[in-house]
Amino acid sequence: MAWSGAQLTGIILGGGRSRRLGLNQSKLLIPIGGKMVLTRVADTLGQFCSELVLVVRPDQDDGVPDLGIALGMHVVADTETNSGPIAGIHAGLTVSTTMLSFVIAGDHPFLSSSLVQAMAAAAAAAGSDPSPAVITRSEGALHPLHAVYPREPWLRYLARLMADGETSPRSAIELAISTGYPPVTIFTDDELEQADPEHLSLMDIDTTEHLSTARQIVESRKSMPPRR
Repeated sequence: MAWSGAQLTGIILGGGRSRRLGLNQSKLLIPIGGKMVLTRVADTLGQFCSELVLVVRPDQDDGVPDLGIALGMHVVADTETNSGPIAGIHAGLTVSTTMLSFVIAGDHPFLSSSLVQAMAAAAAAAGSDPSPAVITRSEGALHPLHAVYPREPWLRYLARLMADGETSPRSAIELAISTGYPPVTIFTDDELEQADPEHLSLMDIDTTEHLSTARQIVESRKSMPPRR
């Protein structure tokens, strides 16, 4: 099956508390190069996704929900308390209207459009029913919050895991791989190299060092001569 952006929902998880950064605001609201991190993610996904969904906490009052609304996103609250990021993925998939969804943690300022589209194409081209989830794995580490998920099988699967008390998306992926269902395809280092040669799409803003590096990257890009 050929892939097109009309078949993809972008789901952004925006309920994190930014504790490791030591800030009194969400890291999604931090400006990098004059643009907030959430805006950067939304701008990239908005180029080819038919809809954008922002998942927040029920009690979230840090400005992230309002920014999501201003960006034209469908803002939903994760209502499963103490279920971790799995509940955020499930909440986003619940309201998505496409067969496939790309799920991303909201603190990735350099999300690669070519990588997202390559992952979506890999899921669509698999020819299986259901389509596989496509999960990035870099240097041996799985990245379940930088991944493509088919809606129906993963809604059922994640609901079952939440009922059993599971909160870790990585554990959910590892279990699916070990049992063979729902099907999972790993997007390897070689594939990542082809789609994201700068190796920046997986970069998140977890620490002050990460934030400083991200700002240096933006400044260095400003000083580069324009492409001809």
